[in-house]
Amino acid sequence: MVFRKHPLSGELIVFAPERAARRSAFGEQSAERCPFCPGHESDTPPDVARIGEPWRVRAFPNKYPPVTGAEVIVESPRHEAFHDVGHAEEVVRMYVERYRAHADAAYVALFKNEGARAGASIDHVHSQVIPLPFVPPRVERELRGFAGRCPLCEPEGHVIRETETLRWLAPVGSSFAWQQWIVPKRHVSELSRLDAEELRELASLLREASRATHPLGAYNWMFLNFPGHAEAHCYVDVVPRLAALAGFELGTGTFVEIIDPAAAARRLRET
Repeated sequence: MVFRKHPLSGELIVFAPERAARRSAFGEQSAERCPFCPGHESDTPPDVARIGEPWRVRAFPNKYPPVTGAEVIVESPRHEAFHDVGHAEEVVRMYVERYRAHADAAYVALFKNEGARAGASIDHVHSQVIPLPFVPPRVERELRGFAGRCPLCEPEGHVIRETETLRWLAPVGSSFAWQQWIVPKRHVSELSRLDAEELRELASLLREASRATHPLGAYNWMFLNFPGHAEAHCYVDVVPRLAALAGFELGTGTFVEIIDPAAAARRLRET
């Protein structure tokens, strides 16, 4: 794997041609033996962390890493949706543990691909951790939005549900249909700075977001962290994958939203 620069923007691109060898790299998920199921642990690299014996959550190096140090977190021994995972708080604790394990990286991407349309090559509930030697362009752009004030301490959006410590909302400026954010009420720049109660409530809202989003089909969620920037405010971005990006979006970087966020919040709240 190597890093190359876009000749005009200078943004880094990861070239990892060996990932083309992973199953279902270019199409629908395979019906082959699942390497994430109990009893198939030899199909993956050895664990770097696990919870439970027999395990309920396990983490191991990605067999086809886009960059060195990439990991997979398998969130349940069963084939089930995240909202059915009864130990979601343990999963979130594993997120934090593996995020912290790569504290020397310039940035740690933590995300979930759920469903083939969202990029998942294996149909077994899991997330990924990818340590990067650079700060991604999206994170750099969003950091500029915190200059002088924090727009996420009182975020503009339609609240779906809230707990004592977090808000789950449909942002007014959503880019995708049914997009949602989960935002800590406390100003904190990284997931790893959340306390035990915040992590417990985050696990609960992630399950609710999964339950509400799952009927829509595939989705991604991404943890947006801003390490080393106390002025910034971390959040989780939940993006249903209902439609492919078309020429306008790819050619301009501008998105066309087709669902009113207020209507999205009402529907998700009811779900």
